[in-house]
Amino acid sequence: MARLFVDILKSSLPCIAQLLPRDSPFVQIIRVMQKLRIMLGLDVTTKTRLNHVDQLVLDYEAASGLLHEETGKDFNFLKQHFLSHARCTFMTKGTSCNMNTRIGEGFQQEVSKMYAKTNGKNAEHLISLQDENEEAMARIQMAINEWEQSHKDTDLDDSEREVISQPVSTAHWILGSSEHRISLHHFESKKRGDPAFRNFNVRLREYIAQHHPSCSVRFEQEIKMEICKVIYLDYQSRVNWRSARDIVRCNPKFHGAQRFDSIIYETDGDALGLGQLQLVFRCHLPGSVKLDLAMIRPFNTTNWQPKTRTDCPIRQQVAAQSCIFVALEHIERGALVCPIFGARANMHYVVDCIDEDMYLRINNID
Repeated sequence: MARLFVDILKSSLPCIAQLLPRDSPFVQIIRVMQKLRIMLGLDVTTKTRLNHVDQLVLDYEAASGLLHEETGKDFNFLKQHFLSHARCTFMTKGTSCNMNTRIGEGFQQEVSKMYAKTNGKNAEHLISLQDENEEAMARIQMAINEWEQSHKDTDLDDSEREVISQPVSTAHWILGSSEHRISLHHFESKKRGDPAFRNFNVRLREYIAQHHPSCSVRFEQEIKMEICKVIYLDYQSRVNWRSARDIVRCNPKFHGAQRFDSIIYETDGDALGLGQLQLVFRCHLPGSVKLDLAMIRPFNTTNWQPKTRTDCPIRQQVAAQSCIFVALEHIERGALVCPIFGARANMHYVVDCIDEDMYLRINNID
């Protein structure tokens, strides 16, 4: 989750729930408002989502009534009235967004997309470089297309054309910021004293033998590892089913501070697998075999409840020595969790309102 936290409403609930008095109606109405903002901002809606909006409107009216009784706040104003027409707006327009045709809007969108790819520092120069690269790539692609068109079907007969195809990579991730290759023994000696990496060499070999039997390595054979600090994840958005990209980091020194992001991953034991990255690396096995893996510290389901209860998901992080290995092909996207201060164990809120896809994904809404 590298570039989404621009709205304080998206991530404020865990802090507010721990600052306000127990069972404060403000917490309940903020939670419902978070969910309403997410659902009313969807570009694409379905009947299931509309039914969910109807229920949220009812929940918001109930929370408003409780807040009115306690504080006397009057909710009789125009914007409040618009909520009762939310479903009708979706049904007539197909979206809740008000659209216009501002002059130069297309250019503004193009520049905003380029700006989102920068680090926010010296943005004008970085945008210029992106524009130059895209122009060069477009010219190269035009030349390639012209060459392919001129040589189309000149070198193959009919039988050959049917069986030859271009290889396509199915990997949905790209590793970045890699370090030099080192042996497992060297890495394990560097991490001596850290319980998360205890018996790292043996545990990794056991994982490979169990989950990747075709790549199993004998104990006397050496395994090299290439540590990486960032993963670029491509995934299908639950909002409009288009391709989207997330950036997750696993860096002990990112701009002078530790950065170990959390992720959603596929698992058999839980409908929603959550974990915090501890290490991202590429294994170089004998025979030029490569495996992209991550070591994570999972968040397990729990029955524990905080003093102020909401429907915000809660998870308990396991001990450091209980880390597990996960293949990068099973990682879906990044996630955001927030520690619950004063809890008896490593309890965390799962912040599901950082964007529309996260809300639909965590709450399993089609």
